[in-house]
Amino acid sequence: MTFPTVMNAVSQETLGSPDVLKLVHLPVPSPRAGEILVAVNAAGVNPTDWSNRARVLTIDRLPLVLGWDVSGIVEAVGVGVTIFKPGDEVFGMLPYPEGVGSHAEFVTAPARVFSTKPAYIDHVQAAALPLASLTAYQALVETAGVRSGQRVLIHAAAGGVGHLAIQIAKSRGAYVIGTARANKHDFVRSMGADEVIDYEAVDLTTLPADIDIVLDSVSFDQAGRARSLSVLRRGGTLISILPVPLADGEAETFVELGVRFESLLVQADGAGMNAIADLVENGQLRAHIEATFPLAQAAQAHALGETGRTSGKIVLTVREARKAYEAADVLRAVFEPGGDLTKVDALIRPDYIQHNPLAPDGPEAMKAFGAAWKAQFPEADYVNIHALTDADIVLLHSHGITVPGTSGLAVFDIFRFQDGKIAEHWDILQEVPDTVADNAFTTLSNPGSTLPTQRWFTPHNREVVRNYVKEVLGERNLDSLPSYVGPDYFEHGLHVPRGGGDLRADLAAYFEANPQLTITPKRFIAEGDFVAVHSHYQTSPDDLGSSVIDLFRVRDLKIVEHWSAAQDVPAQAANNNTMF
Repeated sequence: MTFPTVMNAVSQETLGSPDVLKLVHLPVPSPRAGEILVAVNAAGVNPTDWSNRARVLTIDRLPLVLGWDVSGIVEAVGVGVTIFKPGDEVFGMLPYPEGVGSHAEFVTAPARVFSTKPAYIDHVQAAALPLASLTAYQALVETAGVRSGQRVLIHAAAGGVGHLAIQIAKSRGAYVIGTARANKHDFVRSMGADEVIDYEAVDLTTLPADIDIVLDSVSFDQAGRARSLSVLRRGGTLISILPVPLADGEAETFVELGVRFESLLVQADGAGMNAIADLVENGQLRAHIEATFPLAQAAQAHALGETGRTSGKIVLTVREARKAYEAADVLRAVFEPGGDLTKVDALIRPDYIQHNPLAPDGPEAMKAFGAAWKAQFPEADYVNIHALTDADIVLLHSHGITVPGTSGLAVFDIFRFQDGKIAEHWDILQEVPDTVADNAFTTLSNPGSTLPTQRWFTPHNREVVRNYVKEVLGERNLDSLPSYVGPDYFEHGLHVPRGGGDLRADLAAYFEANPQLTITPKRFIAEGDFVAVHSHYQTSPDDLGSSVIDLFRVRDLKIVEHWSAAQDVPAQAANNNTMF
């Protein structure tokens, strides 16, 4: 595949709320001497990201691409680099603070800030680790010298740094006490803490002064640090990881109390990353992933982080998003007038498998099919409405306008990638009736809520839809609809006839009209709020049936929107593959 010269990145022109973050196109950087170019698979999001987005904290420049955590694949190496080669999987933290920029598809950095990614964790797990785990490691191990038997107090123990610090301290044999809200105590214990203190209910100044090390990520002023000082034994160490100055006379207080105070600003460090990798490989360190977002939804990731109610880490998935752009490029090249057919050669495997019943296998057949389509519809236009990337699968939902002024087609395309190229393709096309054309492609609901209770896990949303398909559609249990469908549900779909009533009435009428209906899901494709289901619908045992794609949008674990399209399975096809 031709190496790209332009990449997607999330940038901001001004300081402010999450809304200042915009997806932009930037040149792909080139590695300088001693650097490597990394194709970013995933990038962590940390409090320092949303703090620097909102105001000048540790970095003062605009425009600004945020992000210090990175996990990805080496694409190129600069002069003098010997420890990595193209194709190596690496993870690390960009030099803090000036090396910022991992919230993009590619990033360059000194080779020696990276380590080889542990083989048995994925890029999302790896991307969650660098900044937070290095902060904890440099504070507890390299600064405080934590050792077996010492008592360590970790503030905000459920947070990104905190939950990793627990595990690092335990790996050194320490007795660990964490502070957290009461509803986080089970989680903090699951990370290995021996005790948990509810900081909202317990006054630290009333506790014995028997702590050897305090890791402080919460105290912005002298009063806050005084509470930590109150539990330190003489000779103990207080480490702050916040870039805030001491008050007048505060340093003298530390001396009088016989405690050591250190203010730590994390540093990029390949040796430290190697130590982190060793802990991971030994089963002593793992990141808890609170949520993942595609790169384009960085603003939502920031909004969730700023609620202050998350546990563990938030991660952006980056590399996978490029597949959706490439799949859309292929569609435009093949079906739009003036399309660049060199895209087919660059992005389609020679053993390409086609499930569209009208087209044979192979890239040349794709070109020929596209040429015939363009001849029939010389003014065709495709508008991509939704795109999902799930591992090696990309789903595109598009509005295909074959003739200007008509309602056009609802088009779903599914692509399977292999070794960076498209290996397989399924699609469904259905004419859009004029009566529903106005809302067949609109997106009415918000991408999600910023409520503290909002769960952004793609797996949670996938499970909601999987159970809905099984229980409501498969078992026809309409009484369970309220368990899966929100009160503000909106229907955009074309497959199930709309009777003008609510969803329950429409489904009841559909089931009654098709008493022998069977629905066999073939694949679930999920990313963020969206879950697509590709199914085989049969109205009777001997019916060839229809290939149907349902696209659901989930918010607060309830389905709030639905799009669909269906295409009959023909008796004969131009290839030996089924539509499934």
